[in-house]
Amino acid sequence: MDQGAAAIWAAGIGVGGVVITAGMGWYAARKAAAAQMKAAQETAAAQVEAALAGVREQISGQHQAALWQVRREAYATYLGQIQAVYMGILHLTSLCMVAIDHLGGVPGEPPNLAEPRQQLLDRFTDLYFRESALHLAVDEAEAEQAEALRRLAGRAVEDVGDLVEAIYTHHNVGPPQDASEISREELARGIKEWAANARSKLRMTD
Repeated sequence: MDQGAAAIWAAGIGVGGVVITAGMGWYAARKAAAAQMKAAQETAAAQVEAALAGVREQISGQHQAALWQVRREAYATYLGQIQAVYMGILHLTSLCMVAIDHLGGVPGEPPNLAEPRQQLLDRFTDLYFRESALHLAVDEAEAEQAEALRRLAGRAVEDVGDLVEAIYTHHNVGPPQDASEISREELARGIKEWAANARSKLRMTD
């Protein structure tokens, strides 16, 4: 091979090497860019998922807070009404005691028992509506507990009513008075237990 041909081959090889080197560099750069793009996409996806998770957690927290508030209001309303019934029973009972004293010869006019008795019956009727609203906010077990408490209240209302009837008819007031005292005390214990359970439930979901 003469010197001219050798120079041409050398030049060709040099150019080829440059092209190959450039090609390899372009391929490596493209591969690195693809890797960077993939990493950026993964990072962006992770950031989006984290943001969505935060939003979901916030919505869930708001939902739980709303449910807690509904439950709390239902508890408070029902408890307030059952306490109103209990106070009505106490009020009517105290008037019955005055009326019983009057039957025993104490001078003065006997108290009017008809009006406070009707007020007590109205309060007990309202308790049914409060219980229905409570059922929408609590589970089945709590609904049954509320129903049991309402039955205790109903028995106490009936017993003090029987006492009123005994006074009006001048019958022996001893048995209905004893029955009324027993059912009234049972209702007081039931209210205390139910209120304690309600507080416990609210703390668990707080």
